[in-house]
Amino acid sequence: MGPTLDPETHRLYLSTVLTTQATRSIGGHIAADSDASHLLALARSLGVERAERTHRLSFEPRYPGITAGVQRVSGGLRLLLACRASYHGGEPLGVVFTSLIPGRSPRVSVAPVGTPIPEGWLPLDHPTTD
Repeated sequence: MGPTLDPETHRLYLSTVLTTQATRSIGGHIAADSDASHLLALARSLGVERAERTHRLSFEPRYPGITAGVQRVSGGLRLLLACRASYHGGEPLGVVFTSLIPGRSPRVSVAPVGTPIPEGWLPLDHPTTD
């Protein structure tokens, strides 16, 4: 990737890379009329394997991570997911947050190492996230 980037710049760069990969994996933006089950299905289909290989990353738990489930927010639905990202050597990179909102493209941001993931969030395949 060229010169070594400072941690903040690298997190911003990877946010863009992961957003692009997530958008490609679901085929573009999320339909405006998506319901909770559709958002969960999209989350399960998100793929960033290319970014994992290219940038030598690992995610814990596996990307897109854990969630509190689909939430009702002003005017619609939102699904927020989180996982921790590290370099293959084990050095922490940050916390990856992915948001899925009907009518928008997926958004991925990488927060600094140490950013808390809310307690009580569960894996996508846990029965209470449906």
